[in-house]
Amino acid sequence: MKWIVSISILCCLAWIGAVSGAETSANQTGAAEAILNETSTHIFLQEGTNGSFVKDVSGNYTLTITGVIPYTVYFSDRPARDAGFAEMKQFLDGFSFDPKNPPNAAVMIEEGAEENDMVVVELTSPQYDETSHKLTYTAKRLDDYAFKSEWPKDLLSRADNAIPETFGKVLIVIDDCPCLFSEECDSDWHGSCWHQYFCKLCGGCCGV
Repeated sequence: MKWIVSISILCCLAWIGAVSGAETSANQTGAAEAILNETSTHIFLQEGTNGSFVKDVSGNYTLTITGVIPYTVYFSDRPARDAGFAEMKQFLDGFSFDPKNPPNAAVMIEEGAEENDMVVVELTSPQYDETSHKLTYTAKRLDDYAFKSEWPKDLLSRADNAIPETFGKVLIVIDDCPCLFSEECDSDWHGSCWHQYFCKLCGGCCGV
């Protein structure tokens, strides 16, 4: 119940932010909106009722989430106040899960009536079954990590090194768009920003 309340509150905040952003954008040009989006980071939320971590021969895990809500909630840090919903397949197709530079994510889980935990991982190879509402990722546990958005930093004190085999309610908090491979940069990596339903090049070259 704790995570259901949390995601409901976040959805309300995201909706309020979307309304505020819509009112503000009425007085802004498209160019100004693009600048706001490119100077603000985003966070992406996915929720399920149950899940599991299964270790493979490489030492990584298959993260399986069942009872998945079939959309991803996204919202931005200030000043953009951007927020909305993306269909799950739409989000997975538009976001970058390149194994050379995968996104970080905080997997917030419920392991009993009064026990909550969090595991920080890199996510790659997403697969979503629209019929069974099952979502899977390849997950690599991280000991050293950083998030582009300021929002998850207050949660990171809850991170645990233990990986539970099974768990109850789960909320996945995915960090902002990672750098994308681009021949435009000497480093071969270009910054990217969330734009409607996909990560697009923005912000100049970056390192990985």
